[in-house]
Order: sequence, then C-alpha cells, then structure tokens
Amino acid sequence: MTESLFIPHYKANSMLLALLLMAPAVFAQQPVPTEPADNPTGTQQPQAVVPPTGQEPPAQADSIDYWLGKLSDAVSNLEYSGLVTFEHQGLLETLQVFHAVRDGEQVERVRYLSGEPRELISHGTTSACNRVVSPFGRASQWTSIDGQRAGSYHFVLRGGERIADRDTVVIEARPRDQHRLGVLLNLDRETGLPLKSMLVGAQGKVLERYQFVQLDLSPISDANLQPGSPNTRRIDNRHACESAQTRWQLGWLPDGYQRVAVRTLADGDMLVFSDGLSVFTVFVQRLGPELEYKGRAIRGATVAYMDRVEVDGTNYTVTVVGEIPDATAQRLARSVAMEAGS
Repeated sequence: MTESLFIPHYKANSMLLALLLMAPAVFAQQPVPTEPADNPTGTQQPQAVVPPTGQEPPAQADSIDYWLGKLSDAVSNLEYSGLVTFEHQGLLETLQVFHAVRDGEQVERVRYLSGEPRELISHGTTSACNRVVSPFGRASQWTSIDGQRAGSYHFVLRGGERIADRDTVVIEARPRDQHRLGVLLNLDRETGLPLKSMLVGAQGKVLERYQFVQLDLSPISDANLQPGSPNTRRIDNRHACESAQTRWQLGWLPDGYQRVAVRTLADGDMLVFSDGLSVFTVFVQRLGPELEYKGRAIRGATVAYMDRVEVDGTNYTVTVVGEIPDATAQRLARSVAMEAGS
C-alpha cells in the first residue's frame, strides 16, 4: 500500500506526487518469467515467429542493432494512428493516438477514451530531460542508447508474437542490477514500430503495459492533430536539455546513470538522470518550518519518494520521481547533499 501524503498545491514536487496519488494503491500483478520456458501462471508467452521470405536477411533478423535501427526509423519517419490499451495498477485505459511528421518534426496527439477526459499533444522528439512525456515516449528513448549506458542492460531477442493482427519481434532489456526495471518491447516486423511495451519489476511483475489493439499506417491529416478540448495538455520537446548550475549532488548513483539536465526552480533545483532507457528526476526545494514532508507514492511503474535534508539550519524537501524500484528511489533521496563549500 502507498503511504498518505499531505499535498499542498503550490509545491512543484508535490504536484507530481498528487498526480501519482490520484490512482488507487498498487497491488501485485501478473508475473512475467525471465525465461519463456518458466510459465507458472499459465499465461501466453512469446512464440518464435519465422519471418516471411524476403522480409529481412536471417543474419540481420538475429541482430539487436538491426531491430533498434528499424525502431529508430519508425519513430522518426512513420505516420500512423490506432487504439492502444494502457494497463497499470489493475486499471485498463483505452487511448487513441495520431502520430505524424510535419517538416521533419514529430507531432503526436493522444486522447484518453476511458476515465476522465484527457488529451496530450506533443511536438518534437521526447528527450530524457523532460519528465512530462507522452505514453509512447519510452520507446523512442531506445533510439539513442549508446554503448556505455547499454551496458546496464542485457538485450535479448525473445522470438515474437502477434499484436494488433501483425507479427512482432520481442526485445527484452534485462537489467544487470536491482536498481532499474526491465523492459519488454514488441516491434512490428514490417516497420519496426513498437506495438507493445511492458515495464517489469521484481519477481517479474508487470507494472505497466501499453499495447496496440488496432493500427492504421495511413497518412495523418492535419485535422486529426488539432486539439478536441480547451484543456488539452501540450508538451514541447523541441528544446535542448537545460544545464543550469546547482549546489546539490548525489552521494550515490547506480552504475550507468548520468546527469543529463539541471533546471532552476523558483524555490530550488531539479536534476534529471538517465541510463539511456530509464529516467528519474530529483527535486530539491526549500521547506517552510511548519511543514514536515516524508513518504512515498506509487502509480504503476512510477514511484515518488519524498524525504528532507537540513543544511545550515534550513530544511529542504528531496523528492525522487521516476520509473525505478522503490528501494532505489529511497536510497537516492537519502544520498542528496549540498556540495562542500556551497
């Protein structure tokens, strides 16, 4: 169960926690075995799919680099629309997505068809320095994995399965330590488009699952990219990551993570870290003497852990938000300190 937190509306980090707390508490979900042969729950496992003749050379079909190249091309250049299911915390939501390319720039519109009416419109390529991303931003991060940070995961081809009436190949990014989550990605064999994405936690529990149930590869009209609601949330990923100065540092960081952005807030700093696939954000903000902050919130694969640190008689909140294990978020929060001499 998640812990209760007092959430005032004027704190930037508390607003992020409030978004997490809108959902019910987390409970154990269906496990996914680390190897296809183990299937204690009786769930369907990816089955090997023989690629149609002439679709891709056999040597390339067995190469992770080949499929990551197809993925990069698909998310950069392909136009498509479809219906997607999003499962988390025992909830099932349905989304409609339109993805287009305009003047070399990606434009995406996402409508939630279940639950509270919500809509997102994003421009540009999702960057690791922006915590506010579309539901499909995670897959695009795979296109910029470099050799150094890829060492934090073991990449495995796990055959294929049928998704949205299309053949896919399954790639697993298996973490080499306990400080990050595993990822399973189904890529369309024809285009390389990600048709299914799962984040997997300890003991193989599925924390989040996105999956296309209908896909249309027809060109997208401008009309389908226009907002349907005055409350549509807009996301701009066209700007480079910020690199402001900060007095704060982490005394501990899991192998493979690097600081990719620093942003100055009205009452503190925001630091963003990434290992190429996973992203977490650290907020450090001044805390009023009448407030006492500590606790955590979990929504699907995203955890938010709040603690505090005192420096020269001044209290600060420390909030870690990201798709990382709960224990990792707590250890990161407790390692935050001000640089010596600041």
